[in-house]
Amino acid sequence: MSWRVVHVTNVDQMSLHLDSLKVKRGDDELKIPLADIFSIVIEDLTCKLTGRLIVELSKHNILVLVCGQDHLPETQLLPVTGHFGQHKRMTRQLEWDDDKKGELWKKVVGQKIFNQTRIMERAKIEQPRINRLLNLLSEIEPFDRTNCEAQAAKIYFNSFFGEGYHRSNKEIIENAALNYGYSIFHSAIARTIVAKGLLPSIGIFHRGERNPFNLASDIIEPFRQIVDAYVIEQPPDEFLTKQYRLDLINLLHSRISIDGKLQTVIRAIDIFVGSIIEYFDTGNKIKTPNAKKIAFHEL
Repeated sequence: MSWRVVHVTNVDQMSLHLDSLKVKRGDDELKIPLADIFSIVIEDLTCKLTGRLIVELSKHNILVLVCGQDHLPETQLLPVTGHFGQHKRMTRQLEWDDDKKGELWKKVVGQKIFNQTRIMERAKIEQPRINRLLNLLSEIEPFDRTNCEAQAAKIYFNSFFGEGYHRSNKEIIENAALNYGYSIFHSAIARTIVAKGLLPSIGIFHRGERNPFNLASDIIEPFRQIVDAYVIEQPPDEFLTKQYRLDLINLLHSRISIDGKLQTVIRAIDIFVGSIIEYFDTGNKIKTPNAKKIAFHEL
């Protein structure tokens, strides 16, 4: 399974050399086997990519993220076809049962709220606040009709950043860090969805007409708490430095518990998406990431 996340800054050109990515800067060259690469994050707006390389990156289902001047992911490259049985899988996805969708979303929201309680316990937030989330956890309905997710999120974030905190406030540096980390995770999930032959625009709960990755917006929910935990425990300075952005990208190599084992986030995404396909095909249980144990990646 591919695992490398390549971060690109200050290079002249990236091209294909046999079955490897060749990165060139001046007279220096670096080659990385394509089979090892999970994703490439490009933060250099002057970097040139050859068309031949782009085609091979697509064939290997390698996620390519291109960042804007603000260093935030701006666009991504995904293959048109990502799985040998794509047509059959997409056809089945369009027929997914609504009742099962409702139960799946209940499971996703429940795991998200549970994971939030674990992060609050790590940060030693007072127990009454944690209990409020646990109460909401017991009240979730299919499709979360009473919006327990939003109620839990307000208690959760206010516990760390104060009662006046708003996720939409762009002046708060922690929000920029969270958005950067979430973008990386969201793109990695979209890549896995396409690789498994699913339609990324057809979500379980999210149905945004302008969101081509509604399904990724569903699946990311119980993974967000890994980014939250890192930003809370190691808050950024006044702006997102290159090293801090690298740390956020490397959260894909963090380990989280899923199906009784600690797995990297990349592997956990694969297991979670695979279990969703089996859930709709056979009724098997859904395997969700559990923040009971989180281990950050250390270089």
